[in-house]
Amino acid sequence: MERKPKVTQQAVDAACEELQQAGKNASVNAVIAIAGGSFSTVGPMVKAWRAEQQKKAAPAIEMPESITNAMYQATAVVWEAAASLANERIERARTEAQDALAQSRSELSEYMGAIASLEQQLDKTQKSLTSAEKRLSMTASEIAQLNTHKVSLETRLADRDSELKQLREDYKKLQADLVAIAKTGKDKH
Repeated sequence: MERKPKVTQQAVDAACEELQQAGKNASVNAVIAIAGGSFSTVGPMVKAWRAEQQKKAAPAIEMPESITNAMYQATAVVWEAAASLANERIERARTEAQDALAQSRSELSEYMGAIASLEQQLDKTQKSLTSAEKRLSMTASEIAQLNTHKVSLETRLADRDSELKQLREDYKKLQADLVAIAKTGKDKH
C-alpha cells in the first residue's frame, strides 16, 4: 500500500493563494481538494495562513485617538439605536404572542365546552340505545313466546282437524251402516 506524502504548510499556503486569486473562499475542504491531507492536519495550517494574511493586511498607520473615540461613540450610538429597535420588536412580538396565547386559550375553552356538550349528548344517546336494546330484547322474548303459543295452537288445530276428519269418516260409516240396516229392515217386511 502506497502512503501519501504529508501535506506541508507551503502546499497549503499555495492552495489558499490559488483559491483567493480565483475569488473563492479558502475553506479547509477546498484546500484538501487541491493539496490533499486530512481535516485535522490541514485545518490548523489554513488558520495559520489566515493569521498571516491578517497581519499583512493590518494598517501601517495608527489612527488618532480623537478618531478612535469618535468611532467608539458612533458605534455606541448605533448599538443603542439597534438595541432600542430590537427591544421594541421583542416587546411587539411578546405582546402578539400573549394575544395569540389568550386567543388560543379562549378557543381551547370553547372547544372544551363543545367536547363536554358532545360527551353529554353521547351519554344520553348511549342511555337511549341501552333502553331501546332492552325493549328490543323484551319484544324479541314476547315474539318468541307468541311463536311458541302459535305452534301450540297450530298443533292443537291440526289435532282437531284430524279428529274432525275421523269423526266425518265415522259418521259416513255409521250413515252407511244405518242405510244398510234400513234396507235390511225393509227387505224383511
